[in-house]
Amino acid sequence: MTKIKFDEFISKQSSEIRESDIDWSKNRDEWLEYLKKFQGTILSYLDEYILGGQVRITCDSKKILEEYVGEYEAETIIIHLGKNKVRLDPIGTNLIGAKGRVDMIGPNGKVKFVLVDKNASAPRISIEISVRDKKLLPEVDTIPEIEWVWKISTPPPRIKYIELNSESFFDAFMEVANG
Repeated sequence: MTKIKFDEFISKQSSEIRESDIDWSKNRDEWLEYLKKFQGTILSYLDEYILGGQVRITCDSKKILEEYVGEYEAETIIIHLGKNKVRLDPIGTNLIGAKGRVDMIGPNGKVKFVLVDKNASAPRISIEISVRDKKLLPEVDTIPEIEWVWKISTPPPRIKYIELNSESFFDAFMEVANG
């Protein structure tokens, strides 16, 4: 009887994979594009310091393994300022509450950058209910289109999002780099 139940379990798992509506490779590719734009924005903030020789940039490649998405390569940026190194470390896209995350890690700690809804000021969780593969949607006329933007996430327990601009980036940088 155990083998029969196991066969049923295997069959159910296989059918759930085939029925998935999510295109994980598309999600990964979108995430990597948002990551490139984020890195370009950060480098534009540092541009005058790079040109002036006060800051040096190197890049590294990182393997990320995410459930459903699989394994892929992402670029990590290392910002060299004097003796300090600050790393922009991509975390991934298959996250709760955000479409992506990059951690800025320095000798004095870590700051999280999250890819979230432009209108969000804090994490929001939405719930989808389904019964026997039939989705029960909340009573709303339309689900608004999300415009994804990068923001700085404050530490828990009361997480808030701060708009990412040159001033907030420099504040975050000095926080992790003993500034």
